[in-house]
Amino acid sequence: MSQLNRMLQITRVDLSYFFRTKWLVGTLLGLNITDMLVVGIVYKGMMPPAIEGLLNYFQFYAPGVIITGLFFASFDVGRRVHLGLTEGVSQYYLTLPVSLDEVAWAHLLSAGLGGAIYAGLLTMMAAVLVPQLASLSTLALIPFLFVLSMGLSGIAAALNLFSRTGDRYFVFADGVQTLMVSMSTVAYPISVIGSYFPSPVVTMIQLNPLSQGAEALRTVINGAPSSPVFNLPSLVLTSLVLLAVGVVSYRHVFTKLRDVGKI
Repeated sequence: MSQLNRMLQITRVDLSYFFRTKWLVGTLLGLNITDMLVVGIVYKGMMPPAIEGLLNYFQFYAPGVIITGLFFASFDVGRRVHLGLTEGVSQYYLTLPVSLDEVAWAHLLSAGLGGAIYAGLLTMMAAVLVPQLASLSTLALIPFLFVLSMGLSGIAAALNLFSRTGDRYFVFADGVQTLMVSMSTVAYPISVIGSYFPSPVVTMIQLNPLSQGAEALRTVINGAPSSPVFNLPSLVLTSLVLLAVGVVSYRHVFTKLRDVGKI
């Protein structure tokens, strides 16, 4: 079996864990749509008639929910890797004829696929409420959302590098997820954020990959070729940097696991 096939086998097994619990995935999708409806419709009457060129707040908020779902789905692989490190699954992978790089890339690839598939399902459901999402432009964004999902999973890999065993991973993950979602344009436009934060913080919020992903979908809904926040090269570059962090982090974790037997 070739190295690529071995890596894809691990990716397939890793990815299957997320979608094996179909009721859980269905529940998560239902919660995301409920969040979209409740917050989007309630805030719709409280916000100005036009936000960043969109017709209403609901259309603004829906892409934020989709990208948040992608973020949490990509992080789920990091959770499973943490459990694998403590339950012996990762040790088993290292006994197979695979390299450390293959194991690391398999986890990151499964995270990218899991996040992109989950976001795709959520987008199809949201398209019933926001018909503009059902377009070729949305399909064209899927490869970039896949790269974004892999990049975000690199953050989870770095958490595995520092959390070691115990419950610290879950504490770190909750903190990072809360911080990244809060400091983004998922729920609020940059024009509103700019009135509360200094310009350096606003710049960081604009560069947040969650902001970039949400704004990419908003350009599709708005039908505009550009956004004051969205920048495709920035989205790709940030995702690739985070992906590189993930590769280095997982490789370090698995090297230590191979040499010492524990993290």
